[in-house]
Amino acid sequence: MKILGIDPGSHRVGYAVLDFPESNPRTPNLLSYGTIEAPPKTPSPDNLIQIKQELVKIIEESKPTAACVEELFFVNNITNGMRVSESRGVILLCLGEKGIPVVQPTATQIKKGISSKGNATKKEVRLAIQMILGLKDLKGHDDSWDAIAAAYVGRSLLIATDYRGYGQLSKKSSKT
Repeated sequence: MKILGIDPGSHRVGYAVLDFPESNPRTPNLLSYGTIEAPPKTPSPDNLIQIKQELVKIIEESKPTAACVEELFFVNNITNGMRVSESRGVILLCLGEKGIPVVQPTATQIKKGISSKGNATKKEVRLAIQMILGLKDLKGHDDSWDAIAAAYVGRSLLIATDYRGYGQLSKKSSKT
């Protein structure tokens, strides 16, 4: 099972691809991680086009079995929240067009799933990832670390929801 984890943002989207080998699914392999970045003041829809183009490349190169996209759950700044929602829409559209099943946990669920604490700090999340994956260090932005955590937690959520049947359900419902 190959999971694409995504931490949405309006101008910076974290992504990570974890491979969970059947022989040892508790120790996934980190295949890639990083960020998709549009310059901060790039207007919509230009930022969304860039996010879509780069995400499509990542999907085509990594060929994930499923995806885990962090849910937007609380926003102090409504304008920023709307922009992140636009980005999430583009991300979900890309995944849907490729027929990739998606789970959408909250940040609290992801933090709890990776570190056993729903209110874990960025440092605690990073340390948990390093321990689980056996990494000495993680480079880059914390958005990419959040995406690694999402991919890791996404596996158990996908198994719990029997993701193999997801595509069949969505295909049947689209014909009605």
